[in-house]
Amino acid sequence: MRLSLSALIICVLGTGAIAQSLPTIQSTGPVGGLREMGSADEAAEWNAVGRLDTGASFCSATLIGPDLVLTAAHCVYHPITSIPFDPEDLTFSAGLRNGRAEAVRNVRRVVVLPDYRPQTGEEFDMIGLDLALLELQRPISRSTIVPIATGRTGRGDDPVTVVSYGAEREAYASIEEDCQILARRGPVRSLSCEVASGSSGSPVLRIRDNRTEVVAVMSAMAQVEGEDVSIAVVLDGQLAELLDLYDRETPFGPVGTGASFLNRANDGRETIGARFIRP
Repeated sequence: MRLSLSALIICVLGTGAIAQSLPTIQSTGPVGGLREMGSADEAAEWNAVGRLDTGASFCSATLIGPDLVLTAAHCVYHPITSIPFDPEDLTFSAGLRNGRAEAVRNVRRVVVLPDYRPQTGEEFDMIGLDLALLELQRPISRSTIVPIATGRTGRGDDPVTVVSYGAEREAYASIEEDCQILARRGPVRSLSCEVASGSSGSPVLRIRDNRTEVVAVMSAMAQVEGEDVSIAVVLDGQLAELLDLYDRETPFGPVGTGASFLNRANDGRETIGARFIRP
């Protein structure tokens, strides 16, 4: 099935932060459905994927270097006020499973693309900029966790895999295999993945010839031609721009170029999930 992103249908779920949950675990179903990692050994293969906590919300994120984590840009802003979180208040728990993480690190700085604006982060065009690079305060040893490499999507139609945390599944990661790429528009891809609420920032993975690469990051949900789809932003070119900003900027530059974000006040805790978007 091929879908056109030009047929995007508005699916807004009210205002403010969206309270979300993941679909029921399909551990007894066929490969391809969203399911909990069935064993500690299976989960260990994905220890580079972790939960990013802000104190008010959480997302998924991926270790792509000893001290570099990739997630969605909207995850580093307060879901209601759009004020950026202070980097030191962000915590990455790699390989989190039932209260135990393989490594826990705070964040030193955050880099987002200069044109990204969280206030319009749900607009379709802004989805294509929804990437953030986080520098950890201390590297994670490769003997503890091997980072996942990054790659370009290319033009192939190979299925992809998504590993994510989410509301009511925040204590452990779930996986969905055999997700299909349904449509392309610039850096945005629509996918058949069932992972929905609570999965923002999760890696979209290509597995080929025993090599795993992050090729996109989950950003939003939408309906296209009556079908529920997941929306992801690819790394092609954009990750290179983030890395260039990371290399060129001082540790405490302005928001969007390597950041010491403003502090914030908030109450309660919400999940930041794969949000519904507006065309």
